Amino acid sequence: MPASETVDFEREFAELVRELRAVPSEAPQELRERVRALGEPQPARVMRLPRVTRRVALVLASGCLVAVAGAAVAYGLVASSGRPAQHPEAAATFAKLPHGGRVHLNLTRSSTTAEHGVAAFGAATTQQPFALSNSVAVPAPNPNRYQNYQASLRVRVKDFDALGKRTSDAMQITHQLGGYVASVQQSTTSGAPGEADLVLRVPVAHVQSALIRLSALGTVLEQHVSIQDLNAVVSAQRQRILQLKIEIARITATLQQSLPADVRLRLQFQLDEAKRSLSNVTGANASTLRAAAMSRIALSLTTEKTAVAKHHRSFLGRSTHAAFTFLAGAGAIALAALIVLSPLLVIAVLFVLGLRAYRRREERRLLAAAP
Repeated sequence: MPASETVDFEREFAELVRELRAVPSEAPQELRERVRALGEPQPARVMRLPRVTRRVALVLASGCLVAVAGAAVAYGLVASSGRPAQHPEAAATFAKLPHGGRVHLNLTRSSTTAEHGVAAFGAATTQQPFALSNSVAVPAPNPNRYQNYQASLRVRVKDFDALGKRTSDAMQITHQLGGYVASVQQSTTSGAPGEADLVLRVPVAHVQSALIRLSALGTVLEQHVSIQDLNAVVSAQRQRILQLKIEIARITATLQQSLPADVRLRLQFQLDEAKRSLSNVTGANASTLRAAAMSRIALSLTTEKTAVAKHHRSFLGRSTHAAFTFLAGAGAIALAALIVLSPLLVIAVLFVLGLRAYRRREERRLLAAAP
């Protein structure tokens, strides 16, 4: 470094030192008064969660239990008072049946298309006379229409001895009415109700009498009747048979003439297809006529005891039941929520315990380092 630059640097440094020394070392009195007037600074506010004591936790738990109990009571009162009443006509209908028996009438329709021979069409015959047997309504078939009449009957008998005898009586009734027994299955096991299942085929003209006599074998528990109108089915099948016969006669007459080989071959194929269709439709028509001529009755004989009738609960009983149902549902929801949230709760508890252990270790370290 040149000597001139060294001299300038020393001179500037000396001037800077003099200026710094000339600055007053103490603040003015006015500034000190203003600072004292401001006062001590307020400590920073730290957000802290309220401390939950045992008493507070007990009060909160009691309040939750009271709220749940109140909600259950309110739900029970609303549910019991809003229960719909039974329709009087329905009650009168089922009051006729002994020991809680049931009757189900299933009146449907079906028909057939001219092209394939089977389809749904027609109308169920609903204006039919009814006969009463064992307080059970039995619809009679319409003799002027083709109908597929099917019925199922469940009858309770006294014991195993009566089961065998009533099974034999049912088979005898079927033969007397011109029908036959399609299948029989009977089982008697010690300690279990005896069962006998029969499938009976009875002429439709005698089906009503058959149901009346079969229901007299014991106590009717259930009876189901299904009547399916088949007039449209038979009519469409017969029309299709007539069309196919006309087509076969026309093709046969044409084949007797002098024709080219390709035309004769094509007509022969049409004739074979028409004969196959005629055979199928004829078989379907015969099956439909058999179904319309012979009804199907599924008879089930049993030795099972009568189920104990349930007594109607009073308003208090319904309210209590509804309240307990509500509490059971709430408990199930709470348990499901606890199962779902249990991993998060375990993680939170472990975090809190770890944080407390860390703070205690830091406090011990600071106390050990203090003189």
